[in-house]
Amino acid sequence: MRGTVCYIAPEYGGGGLISEKCDVYSFGVLLLVVVSGRRPLQVTASPMSEFERANLISWARQLACNGKLLDLVDTSVHSLDKDQALLCITIGLLCLQKSPSKRPTLKEIVGMLSGEAEPPHLPFEFSPSPPSNFPFKSRRKAR
Repeated sequence: MRGTVCYIAPEYGGGGLISEKCDVYSFGVLLLVVVSGRRPLQVTASPMSEFERANLISWARQLACNGKLLDLVDTSVHSLDKDQALLCITIGLLCLQKSPSKRPTLKEIVGMLSGEAEPPHLPFEFSPSPPSNFPFKSRRKAR
């Protein structure tokens, strides 16, 4: 487990059921790492804004709740397809859901990435409260 801090699913260390959903969680972290171009835990400066961004997973969840997912994307990538980046970030967040039963299977992930399955919806726990400019619809039901 050495060197895998932040890649390990919460249930792994908490005595929960170990399953392939732990691997799905790790894959979600990997997707966010690739899209953002940074490590899952990285403190680069002392200002509070940088400190808040130190934990990539928390930062991604916060951006999702604020409807600002594209802020996660590595700014040094110039030939970026924003729809593909949003797809990867959304799949990453699906994989990072706290409840393992809510995480997609690896087969579902491959289908979403290949375009064979419908694009994913932003998980309810990360959906912004007010409507955002995010192109995918949230699972939140209208009242």
